[in-house]
Order: sequence, then C-alpha cells, then structure tokens
Amino acid sequence: TARPGATVRRARHARAAPRAAAFVETPSYDVAEWTSTEVEAIAAAGVEKPDSFVKDFSKPMSIPQEGIDAAVEVMRTGRIFRYSSTSAETSQVANAEKEFAEMVGQKYAIAVNSCSSAIFVAMMCVGVKPGDQVITNGFTFTALPSCIMRIGAEPVLVEATEQYTMDLDDLEKKAQESDAKVLLLSHMRGKVCDMDRVVEICEKYGLTLVEDCAHGCGVMWKGRQLGYHAAVACYSTQSDKVINSGEGGFITTDVDDIAAQAIYYTGCYERRYNKHLVQPPEYLCEQYMLTKPNLSCRMTEVTAAMMRPLIRNLYSERKPRYNARYAMLCKVMAAMAGEHIFVPEQHEHVGNMGDHLNFTLRNVTPEQNAAFRDTVKELGITLGWFTSNVNARFHKNWEKYGTPVYDLPQTDNILEYSYDMKCPPDFDNEDYPHIAHCIAYAVNKAVGKC
Repeated sequence: TARPGATVRRARHARAAPRAAAFVETPSYDVAEWTSTEVEAIAAAGVEKPDSFVKDFSKPMSIPQEGIDAAVEVMRTGRIFRYSSTSAETSQVANAEKEFAEMVGQKYAIAVNSCSSAIFVAMMCVGVKPGDQVITNGFTFTALPSCIMRIGAEPVLVEATEQYTMDLDDLEKKAQESDAKVLLLSHMRGKVCDMDRVVEICEKYGLTLVEDCAHGCGVMWKGRQLGYHAAVACYSTQSDKVINSGEGGFITTDVDDIAAQAIYYTGCYERRYNKHLVQPPEYLCEQYMLTKPNLSCRMTEVTAAMMRPLIRNLYSERKPRYNARYAMLCKVMAAMAGEHIFVPEQHEHVGNMGDHLNFTLRNVTPEQNAAFRDTVKELGITLGWFTSNVNARFHKNWEKYGTPVYDLPQTDNILEYSYDMKCPPDFDNEDYPHIAHCIAYAVNKAVGKC
C-alpha cells in the first residue's frame, strides 16, 4: 500500500513539464560495413594467441585545444573563482551550466567540484536528515553510501540484476519494509532499469527520486537524456567519464526551489546568484541566502573552460564513435567466445553510451574464472573485477567503513564473474578488435579450448 504523505512530498518537489532537449538521440555510425571484415578475420583466427596489447587503459581523454586555450586565458585574467567574473555572461562556469542544462534538457544546472558533492547536496535539497533511511543500489560506486552516511542517514541496499541494474522487485520489497522517503538510483556504468516502473514504485510508496547519472551522461531514455524523471539528478565530469575536467559535476533539476537551495548549498553567498545565467526566482534566492549552510563545493572557472568543448561535441561527434567501437568489441567477442561471454543488452527504450564494456563469464568454474584473469592480464588488458577485495563498487568492502551489512546473494553471484573495461577514446579503431581478441582468447584458454 502507498505510504501516507506521499502526495505532500511529491507536491513539494513536483517537476515542471518536460522540456525539449537541445540534443536528441542520434543514430550510431553504421558499423556493419567497417566491422564485417575485421570480425570475420579475427573469428577465423580461432584459438590463436594474439599479440599482447601495449597501450595504457588508464589514459583519460585529451582536452581539446579550444578548452586548453580557454583555460589559459582564464589563468591570465586571474579570475579563477566562479563568482569573480565581471558578469554572468563572461563566466565560464555560468556558461557551462547553461550549456549543460540545454544538453540534458532541464531548466537548471548547478556546477560543482565533484559528483559526490552533487549527490550530497541533492539529498540535502530533498530533505534527507540524520537518522533517515535512503534506498540505493547494492551495486554502485562507494560514493553513494558514503554520501548517505555523511548526512547521518542509513543506506538500504537493493539487489542487482544480470543487466547490472537495480532489481525492481527487490526495490519494491525494500520500499515496503523500510521507512525510506528517498530513492537514490544509480545508473551504474550507464546501465538503465525500467524507468517507467521506477516512477510507478516511487509514486506508490511516496519516494522522492534522486538520479545518480555519473555514468549516465549521453545515455537516453525514450530519446531524452537520462535524469529527467528525478526531482534532481547528478552528473560527473571526472576524468574517467565522457566529459573530462579532472574533477567536477553538475546538479540538474526543473524545480525552482531545489535549484535555489543548491545554489546556496554549493557555495553562493550574499547576492552572487546574479552570476548564474539561469536563475531561480529572486524571492527563493533571497529566502535561502541566509538559511542554508555554505558547503563551498563550487566549480572553478578553469575547470569549466576546459570542459565546455566536450559538452558541445558529446552527441554530435564522440557518442557515435564510442558506440561504433563498443559494437565492434561485442561482435568480435560473440564470434569468438559467445558461449562464455555475456554482454547484457540495454532496455529497449535506452540509447547506449559505449564508454565502458561490462560482461559476465558464463559456464565457467571458479578456477577457470581465476585463470581468465591471469591470462587477460598477461595480454595487457586492464579489467576491473567487481568482487576484488579492493574494488570500490563491491558492497562488502563498504562494510569496513560502517555501511550496514546486507545479504545480497544475487548481486554477489553476478559480480563474482563480472568484469569492467574502460574504452579509452584516444585509442584507434583498430585497437578494439585486438582488445576483443585478447579477451576472447583468455576465455577460451581458461576453459581448455586452446
């Protein structure tokens, strides 16, 4: 049954009518023609051992020269603090906020120094208090339970599916059993559950939805950038993401009240709200000016300057390239080791962003799983194993800093055989069939096929 008070909570954080996104889903490159020859040749190689891969997976994407020049110009002026600009129009941060809001199709974007800061502020804006319970993913990055606990609240962890998304049956169970009023939903590695059902569950149990889109920039739901279902969404521009500013992030919302709170929580003071190009109503800014603590997690002008070209070319240039290479990886691995490599498909309404490859080994023993890791490492492929005792995405490792212990057997079983690989944008097209060959060979060797 629905929890009493749900209507009041929804009314307070009601979203405005959907805004048209400035960028809509565009088709990926037609990869069939340029991958067919490569796939056939590599598959024909069968069990032959490939040459080791020698490029560095840890290298982030390069900053475009336009971004470098803009950042240098900011440093020459000395106006690095976001509120030291002469006006909103001349502020790199204010312009980045406007451009990012337009990109995701929401009314407001508030720039911050990290996605963790964005998540913390977002939860403050929707009223999370010490002692509250907050439902979140059992498979996500450590920042989510950390932010919840930083407020003094308690994470309630939900099982994951083999698609690496939140298990919505378990979500409904946890919504019934807990006293949570907020769902902090992570789209881990850009994998998206059925958002229509998420909204139904939130409405049924009076949950305010906060979306962690750290991995969701460029990911679409029904042709719109992910994040618009929530009262507030959070994005990352850390170096491993599709927009690289070293550290950084954005809070997005259509709700005037949340935007005004976020501006002051993140570090605005006095009447510097006039340095934002897209401002909430003045009476809300005046209301929160002296009533919200200043957490000083602003983005700098240099950070915004270097990232703005990457905001502008994400959909038009880089997303199609990511997705073409991702398709290449999947085709080659399926051709060579499809019996043992499972790459989850996205929900039918999701437009993918192929910046990471996630896959699960099937029909292998624990010993074969370990042998696979040894071989793939020897071949120079850097994979993250989700149940490593140092992996920041494994819920059992969070217990060591005080996260409540949850029994998540479904999640544990899936992650034991699951792997994560960054798809660096600065690699060349021909690198990706080579990488896929290395992974497929390592699997086949582990199961005794070569």
